[in-house]
Amino acid sequence: MEKIKSLIDLTEIEPEALKQIYDVASLDIVKKLAIMPDVHAGYDLCIGGVALVEDHISPSFVGYDIGCGMCFVNTDIDADQIFRTKKDREKIAQEIYREIPVGKNIRKKPLDYTPFRSASGDKNLEKKVNDKLFLSLGTLGSGNHFIEIGENLEGKVCITIHSGSRNIGHSIASFYMKKGRFLPLDSDIGKAYLEDMNFALEYALENRLTMMKKILKILGFTDKEIKKLINKKLINENHNHAVLTKEGVLHRKGATPAEEGQYGIIPANMRDGVYVTVGLGNKEFLSSASHGAGRVLSRRKAKEVIDIKEFKKVMEMADIVAKVSEKTIDEAPFAYKDINKVIQAQEGVVIKVVDVVKPLINIKG
Repeated sequence: MEKIKSLIDLTEIEPEALKQIYDVASLDIVKKLAIMPDVHAGYDLCIGGVALVEDHISPSFVGYDIGCGMCFVNTDIDADQIFRTKKDREKIAQEIYREIPVGKNIRKKPLDYTPFRSASGDKNLEKKVNDKLFLSLGTLGSGNHFIEIGENLEGKVCITIHSGSRNIGHSIASFYMKKGRFLPLDSDIGKAYLEDMNFALEYALENRLTMMKKILKILGFTDKEIKKLINKKLINENHNHAVLTKEGVLHRKGATPAEEGQYGIIPANMRDGVYVTVGLGNKEFLSSASHGAGRVLSRRKAKEVIDIKEFKKVMEMADIVAKVSEKTIDEAPFAYKDINKVIQAQEGVVIKVVDVVKPLINIKG
């Protein structure tokens, strides 16, 4: 199909994801579909899919974790200034686990935030969201969400956070998915979803910022220094959203915005760190890039086939402080595609890599 533009050969894509691609591309309402090299099967629209839709917005094309994305800060401090020994790194990791709830954990005391008022007027949705809103702020979550402290090519300490809107986005997505696959932009329900989605996008950013400030504090930065770093050095991008454009409604699910000159973050896996990129604004691929390496094994399959000894061995060889156990085995490097091939498919086409950060500490839920 002419409307499909893929950064990798379609024959390389798993059958389930390929079926989703053809199903979505066959819809008259979909004007164009760009496929990223980390593509794999998702819900409705594949993960690593970018769809330009005419006059409609789709909750299922955005997905459940609205606003899931990355925040990144280069502290400009030499790594050996903060981490002289592995024990220093272990101590910092322990403190992060103490200060930031991970996995299914939430806060014991609520944080201040604007209460959710759904544009739909649905009181049950408002209650469901507000019941979790204040206790979930500044929490990591589980799955592929992570906090990583690493060293870039210049030896500087960099912090990467991958997290989303927590249960808030999931509740909003679930509510609107029941209203329809595509909601007309000029309808009350379409306008309501757009407004509630934007609330979740802002919440997801504040969630990451809350954690970023806490980590910088743990590393010894003052409030003044933290404010300066956030204002001047922060890279933020989310990879689950819908954006109104002149051409239509651009939906990204598991895809990083790569407008011309826009900074982005593409993580590899627990061992291989993250890539800092600059977008090239390639409209053929809807100015987008991959949001990671992409899974090659499902979580269930990873738990079945990955050897825990091999997982521990590669992480020890890489000298990374991380929780390496049966509980995180589905996030082992072997569960993901080769990041070098994924980056190679995009370099000079949709992005330019400007930095690489190798992990020193990896925090998982």
